[in-house]
Amino acid sequence: MYILQEGQAYAQIGDKVVMEYKTGDYFGERALMKGEPRAADVIAKTDCVMVSLDRHSVKRLLGSLEELLKKNLEVYEKYK
Repeated sequence: MYILQEGQAYAQIGDKVVMEYKTGDYFGERALMKGEPRAADVIAKTDCVMVSLDRHSVKRLLGSLEELLKKNLEVYEKYK
């Protein structure tokens, strides 16, 4: 999972842009939580500073916030 500390990026599936990211946004939680390969490519629009979290760190640091992340997974289902 990645958190965008600075910059802008977008997610693309094939030739279609499916999501825009700005400072403070996060991505990669779907692949992390479901144990699946990533569903989209994320491409930087500007120089970016990112934080990466592995599965163990997410569980340790976020605890019950994991349920919130799971709810957000529903948003991505429409792009399958």
